[in-house]
Amino acid sequence: MNSRSKWVVLGMLVLAIVTTGVVVAVELFAPEQATQVNESAAAAGVSSSARILETGTFSGKAGHQVAGTVRLLRDEEDHYLRFENYSQTQGPDVFVYLTPVGDPETTEDIEAGRKVRLDGGADGGESTKEGTFTQRLPDDVDPTQYNGVSIWCEDFGVPFGSATLR
Repeated sequence: MNSRSKWVVLGMLVLAIVTTGVVVAVELFAPEQATQVNESAAAAGVSSSARILETGTFSGKAGHQVAGTVRLLRDEEDHYLRFENYSQTQGPDVFVYLTPVGDPETTEDIEAGRKVRLDGGADGGESTKEGTFTQRLPDDVDPTQYNGVSIWCEDFGVPFGSATLR
């Protein structure tokens, strides 16, 4: 193999490595696109007789922005989380968690909680919705066991924000 052929092969190899690195970096660090939603409680399937059990106001953490309120609702049959005027910094694998700790900071705090996959969220129910929307909680969730709602990035193990329920 002559010198010029070696340089061509080396250049193609470097190009392949750089391209792969860019694709991986975009997947890891590019924010998800937020979906703006503004639904009425009735549109979300919550009856007009639903009562508010707890309310919390979101605040951001670790340099991330999370804003809005969350309400824990109960109607005749189900429990719901109602997000109002909600917005957040977008990122990869960000999920909503119900947590026993009102203001969770650690992975242990999150693991003691329950992941809430958002209907209409990105792949796997990630937290990519913004605005006002309602999420029905699974039947096996006992909301009396939780004191907070956390927005948590699983990829990096960091909190984006939280709301203490009161």
